[in-house]
Amino acid sequence: MDLYLDDDIADIADPLDMVEAVFSDDDRFAVERGEDGDVHFSLARNWADVAGYVSYRAELPALLFTLGFDMRAPQNRIADAVRLAAMINETLWLGHFDVWTDDGSIVFRHSIPMIGRDEVSVGEIQALCAAILDAAERFHPAFQFLLHAGATAEEASAAAMFETAGEA
Repeated sequence: MDLYLDDDIADIADPLDMVEAVFSDDDRFAVERGEDGDVHFSLARNWADVAGYVSYRAELPALLFTLGFDMRAPQNRIADAVRLAAMINETLWLGHFDVWTDDGSIVFRHSIPMIGRDEVSVGEIQALCAAILDAAERFHPAFQFLLHAGATAEEASAAAMFETAGEA
């Protein structure tokens, strides 16, 4: 992603148009505009393909970012998935994970408040792109480890937080 986008992108006023332009500038994202005006995106990552959307809600007012993981926690593992999400959320600087208790869906979400302003900055959108990419890459495997390998939330969290030092 280019931190120095051309002036045409930097001058976009509509928040969803800005999101669409910034996401489209990053070749890792496939982007399209829905009939509802939302920006829908998908990206292929090492562990899985993920998809999400960005919507603007004038009544809040806020830009809402949602990234869905293509997995669901079964009823008997929802509490474990919620615990893992809470442990991961403690480490995040932007965005958070939710587990929807009605169907076990695992999502990464973030909102940008738009109170008192009509525009969002390129930097805000780029920071969200980075957070979305990180969430998909680092934490999708942790939820897989929990749900498919039977790991505890603590084991899955520890595996996700493991970072190597140096070079092999």
